[in-house]
Amino acid sequence: MDLRQIKNLMKEFEDSKIHKLEINDKDFSIRLEKEDIQTVAVQQPMVQSAQAQSVPVVNAEIEEVTSDYTEVKAPLVGTFYKSPSPDSDAFVSIGSKVSKGDTLFIVEAMKVMNEITSPVNGTVRVINISDSAMVEFGQVIMEIEE
Repeated sequence: MDLRQIKNLMKEFEDSKIHKLEINDKDFSIRLEKEDIQTVAVQQPMVQSAQAQSVPVVNAEIEEVTSDYTEVKAPLVGTFYKSPSPDSDAFVSIGSKVSKGDTLFIVEAMKVMNEITSPVNGTVRVINISDSAMVEFGQVIMEIEE
């Protein structure tokens, strides 16, 4: 299934009254779900790519917590990578000082490497996921102390 077919399938699903759809094939699976706010989630097989063809920058969804910690959430479904390539150092680790706009990690979705940037200045205090693991939309990946 190519990207055009996936987009058409998503459009048809969005316009339908169906709330869940899952398709599994040999090397491909896709799961679409609707919630009250019409959220759509797509899953692709996990593929590690040593080179990123294009690297769009995605602003991380943030939520202010009552303490001085800011949660950095996954803005899309995909695979979490802590470094730009398997043999490179991690973008950040616990205790790293970051500035607003610094790259924190990558989420690969549909073979596109999406750089997730820091929404605030601060220090990384918590990393909730291991390298090469799947992440869900809205999942808290890191906590940054401002």
